[in-house]
Amino acid sequence: MIPQEHLDLRQRKTRRQLTEALSQLLEERPFADISVVDLCERAMVHRTTFYSHFNDKQELLLYLLEQLEQECVETCLPQEGAANPRQYCLEAAEQALDFFYRRRSLYRACLAAGVQTKAHILEDSVAEELRDRLSKPPFEGHLFGRDPEIAARFYVGAMLSVIRWWLTAPQPLSQEELLHNVARLLPEFSGE
Repeated sequence: MIPQEHLDLRQRKTRRQLTEALSQLLEERPFADISVVDLCERAMVHRTTFYSHFNDKQELLLYLLEQLEQECVETCLPQEGAANPRQYCLEAAEQALDFFYRRRSLYRACLAAGVQTKAHILEDSVAEELRDRLSKPPFEGHLFGRDPEIAARFYVGAMLSVIRWWLTAPQPLSQEELLHNVARLLPEFSGE
């Protein structure tokens, strides 16, 4: 598959149409029940066009998840403004809840399609980015001897687990209640 940055505008548009078609169809029925013909009809592209971009529908699903992963990292981790790691993590939690809530149907469909391995790749990407941010100013002095790698993996793993539960629970808490609970669980990073 050709990397996104090497595609011309027409090719990017086609991939966007195909990923949007897959997203829509996943909200309507299980991944196993979606055919390449269904995808092409929804995206309004020919099958030959589909196959010039992707080998099969699984490759399209992985591409969609990679796009979501990139968007998640860019969207969920605040770029600036937090005074300390705790505030940064709370802002990240709020942005992550917004991100996944807006995509809850797609997220549920992906879980039902059995794409758990990709969830680990998302977790790794976000944890690595958070580790890098916690290792640099203004946060590097606020961890008080805590390893940024462990802190990032602990936080990201816990948050993704809570989000997975929140999006699949029959009667979940409101976003505000969930954030309140997360805030109570986060350490103050006071050096103790």
